[in-house]
Amino acid sequence: MQQKEGEMLFKLNLEKVKELRKEKGLSQEEVAKILGLKTVYPYHRKESGRQSFTAEELMMLSNIYNVPCEKFFYSSCCKK
Repeated sequence: MQQKEGEMLFKLNLEKVKELRKEKGLSQEEVAKILGLKTVYPYHRKESGRQSFTAEELMMLSNIYNVPCEKFFYSSCCKK
């Protein structure tokens, strides 16, 4: 997909997701349970970028970590 001039691109910052989890003192297994996942494996795949977080999961993480959803994203603007 090609970015148009002046268009904002947002990319999930997985390092920030991991950092916030650790700051709260939570394990991947604990967060997986909070999100309603049956095992830690799907959460590990999400945090490592092999599987995408859903919008609902990001909203839940926002509430767990008490930060706005925007905190999870990098943003960049294309200028030509």
